[in-house]
Amino acid sequence: MQERTLEVLEYEKILEKVASQARSSVIKNKILNLAPMTDADEIKEELENTAQMVGVISRFGNIDLFGLYDFTAMIGYVRKRGILEPYELLQVNDLLRVSEYLKNYGKDIEEVYIKDLFSRISTNDFIKKEIERSIISEDEIADNASSELRNIRRQKARKEADIKAKLNSYISSDRYDDALQDKVVSIRDGRYVVPVKTNKKSVIGGIIHDKSSSGNTLFVEPAAIVELNNQLKDLELKEEDEIRRILDRLSRFVEKFDVEILENQKLIGRIDFLAAKAKFAINNEYTKPKITTDKIIKLNQARHPLLTGKVVPIDVIIGGDYKTLIITGPNTGGKTVSLKTVGLISLMAQTGFYIPAEENSIVNVFDDIFVDIGDTQSLEMSLSTFSASLTKIVGITENASPNSLVLLDELGSGTDPSEGAALAISILDYLRKKEIMTFATTHYSELKYYAVETDGVMNASVEFDVNTLSPTYKLKIGTPGKSNAFEISRRLGLDESILKSAQNLLGEDTKNVNKILDEIEESKEEIQAKNAEIDRYKLQIQKAKRDLEEKSKEVEKQRAAIIIQAEDKANEILEKANTESQEMLKEAKKSKNANTSDIDRSLNNIRNKYKSSKIERKQKGLRIGKSDDAPEDLKLGDIVIIEGINERAEVISEPDNKGNIKLQMGILKMDSNIKNVTKIEGDSKTEKNIQKVYNAKKAMNISPTLDLRGQRYDDAMRNLDKYLDDAMLAGLSKAKIIHGKGTGALINGVTENLKNDKRIADFRLGDDKEGGYGVTIVSFD
Repeated sequence: MQERTLEVLEYEKILEKVASQARSSVIKNKILNLAPMTDADEIKEELENTAQMVGVISRFGNIDLFGLYDFTAMIGYVRKRGILEPYELLQVNDLLRVSEYLKNYGKDIEEVYIKDLFSRISTNDFIKKEIERSIISEDEIADNASSELRNIRRQKARKEADIKAKLNSYISSDRYDDALQDKVVSIRDGRYVVPVKTNKKSVIGGIIHDKSSSGNTLFVEPAAIVELNNQLKDLELKEEDEIRRILDRLSRFVEKFDVEILENQKLIGRIDFLAAKAKFAINNEYTKPKITTDKIIKLNQARHPLLTGKVVPIDVIIGGDYKTLIITGPNTGGKTVSLKTVGLISLMAQTGFYIPAEENSIVNVFDDIFVDIGDTQSLEMSLSTFSASLTKIVGITENASPNSLVLLDELGSGTDPSEGAALAISILDYLRKKEIMTFATTHYSELKYYAVETDGVMNASVEFDVNTLSPTYKLKIGTPGKSNAFEISRRLGLDESILKSAQNLLGEDTKNVNKILDEIEESKEEIQAKNAEIDRYKLQIQKAKRDLEEKSKEVEKQRAAIIIQAEDKANEILEKANTESQEMLKEAKKSKNANTSDIDRSLNNIRNKYKSSKIERKQKGLRIGKSDDAPEDLKLGDIVIIEGINERAEVISEPDNKGNIKLQMGILKMDSNIKNVTKIEGDSKTEKNIQKVYNAKKAMNISPTLDLRGQRYDDAMRNLDKYLDDAMLAGLSKAKIIHGKGTGALINGVTENLKNDKRIADFRLGDDKEGGYGVTIVSFD
């Protein structure tokens, strides 16, 4: 994309606005270095991902991200057995805290892509608690970081108390009043000292560590506390060694979690990036554009995103029958703003941002955007405005392709009007023949003629209100701008005779143009009024149609209900007659003179008549018929309609040599034949494919470690079983199951499950470096 285009259209200001929504400096810098994309599929995917994040934040609120740093160098250092400083471990802890927060935030997310990002984040409560327990701040390690550190610090405190007590005996004793410069205890070179007058150093024997700038005071470590100071120094060295050991221990924990930390960094960065774009869209009420490569731009109520105050939106349509739009109108009327709006919105869409326009706006993907906008003179090259503009146009004609967008402001201005107009027409015609989508603004009437007479070119104008003598900033497609000089002059009070004389001086061509423009304006207003009336009729017809369909459905329901009610009533009467008849015949059989064989025949006749007379409710059966459009072949995952029952099903086995197939219809699996189905492109197929892709991505990025500590036994076993499935799908050869030592319940449960699992080739407890019997190492087939 042209650097000059990005500069002229102020693209970097849009990046700054989006970057201000990001929480981490890493992502802010990434956004500030974004560039428009030129691959339509990539742009659509990025916009869809942004749309999903917009949906998530709209439902669940802003994502409170924190603790995102660049851990690349840090992880490289710990992998070389480096020891992290406290501030670095606190950064790791921040990452673990935000990871836990995001895990909880993402529990109820339904959007496939965003749900996948959140689900792939790894947490490690053990490392988080160890860091929180051990490190108080960047400069302080907690006493409870280890029992050894706690003991050393207690010994230090006692030793310091002994030293201070000993020194206090010097300060408080009258014997040393004359020798001491001041009755205070100081520290020099890490050792406790007292200030002694230079001429009295022999009074308090010991080691001199320093002297004052005046030379009158010596800082002396009395001989009586030298050994105590030595012992204190030794304890300080032990404390430093123990702190390094604690930091090394924590660093080794981080090293074992290195892959997950780097993956979390990427995932959380991606979430921050999408959240920044989503908040930018939500806060400004922007919409998702439709992306096309069909050379169409259709912007509904578009607004320039950098203008403040009340911004008049514009509708822009270009493409199809015309790819060149010539915009005319008064100065300060909004022509240049219209050009910049189209250009900047195109850049925003191609960066994957929502745009300041109404729903269903369409933006074309361009391989490049070329601009010649503004009154730019080149002082270095001593070029005039016209020369500077023409230099840019030469570059445009040489480099623009049929997939480029060209924006030209006041084309051909700065020179003789007749020559400028001729040159402008020639340039536009050159771009038109190359089928380059072009927006141009002009004051030349000749270009209005050119647009009217030339296929593929359309006039447009920025509206001017002669009553208020001010522009309305509205863009009107299909109508060239009129010169309002006479009308403005009249309203400002210019003598009518002067105006009449000026009109007589106009050439016939100009008069005809103005007359044609008036007629076009009148015709357009009539057409718009008729179109509005037609739209009203359409709405009325559609409403009437919907009402009739609803009434028809209701009548059908009532009819069906009446029939069912009548059938039920008839069956009830029949049932009652059947029962009473049989009861009477049974009673008759009990009579001494009864002819039982005749009675039995009568009973059978009544039963048969009852069965034949009973109204059976019609049920739809699975009567599969032959398809009129049977496919020649099918593959796994294809969606078909089963002929006869009109139900969708998925192909789960490819046809055999006789064309027999197996189908999945909901939870029902069934046999069929390729002759009995019609292949369709199901809406759900794309979603399924997307889901499969995301599942595959999830599997590819699965952690080689599963941490079960702190989980209830049943939950841990379920999570273990799910993890083994994911690990197998990811193709892991080995995995580490962390269950801790604890009571042994989790160890036993993991062992029992792994013993009987056919997916497992081998398993063993970890060695000392791997975590001992607090972990189990699993090898897959």
